[in-house]
Amino acid sequence: MNERKIIGVVSGKGGVGKTSVTASLATLAQEDSMMKVMVLDCDVDAPNLAIILPPDNESKISKQDTYTTLKATFLENLCNNCKQCFDDHFCEFNALEWDSKNSIPKIDFLKCEGCGACKVLCPMHAFEINAVKSGEIISYKSEMGFPLIYGKTQLGSTTSGKLVSDAKEFVKNLEEYEECNLIFIDGPPGIGCPVIATLSNLDYVITICEPTPSGLHDLLRVIEVINQFNLPYGVLINKSDLQSPFQKPFSKHMSKANYEILGKIPYDLSIPKAMSFAKPVVQYEPNSEASIAIKEIYKNLKGKLWDES
Repeated sequence: MNERKIIGVVSGKGGVGKTSVTASLATLAQEDSMMKVMVLDCDVDAPNLAIILPPDNESKISKQDTYTTLKATFLENLCNNCKQCFDDHFCEFNALEWDSKNSIPKIDFLKCEGCGACKVLCPMHAFEINAVKSGEIISYKSEMGFPLIYGKTQLGSTTSGKLVSDAKEFVKNLEEYEECNLIFIDGPPGIGCPVIATLSNLDYVITICEPTPSGLHDLLRVIEVINQFNLPYGVLINKSDLQSPFQKPFSKHMSKANYEILGKIPYDLSIPKAMSFAKPVVQYEPNSEASIAIKEIYKNLKGKLWDES
């Protein structure tokens, strides 16, 4: 098991259990003497894995700023107050406003997309485009004993996909990276840029869904993206025994599609209880139905990654 494996946990929609499953699988792997684990939270627009996996009391928390977002800057000393930038609508994103009192343009930071149109069109070259802080990458040793790394996008930044890529590169520079043989990535929901950046260079993908109409719809969307990368994947069905009129159509589709089912987690109140105490369910209530199911999923995953390679 010397070969390193990188596992992404994704879903077509939020709220289906990605973070809680990732935390539990990482906890089980940490208890496995054959595993050296690292965990990365790539849901950079709303990272919350750190809530369940807080830092060890003696752990040093490291932070690194990232500069992946471009924004316009106004150079007042070069402006001749012609107002052409505002009157001729240089900015398609309406980020340019006019300060009548001072007869100069103002830039709305949140609206600016850093496209550079103002810089190109201004006859006095009174605008420039610069990289600004777009977020940060935070890392520490968790209470469970393994490193946790997560990206956090700053409000108004528009390059969360690039932040995901930067966070994945950041991991490679950590001392623990050379020794670890299993990396779990808690991916963002949906099918946008951050998901695409997360899926890059993975060895296996766990895609989580629920047996509901929206759950199936979003599962199909994310599988379509996964297939573009030609990655092996398994479907994990959360709340698998949910009493719903859609259970029959859902089961029929899953059987017909012939997806690889990595496992099923039954509806179990021990999961929200564990979340209320900010604990992985396999640690909070190890003998619950959900914990037993997740342990079987970990066993299946381990066999999938190494026994078949």
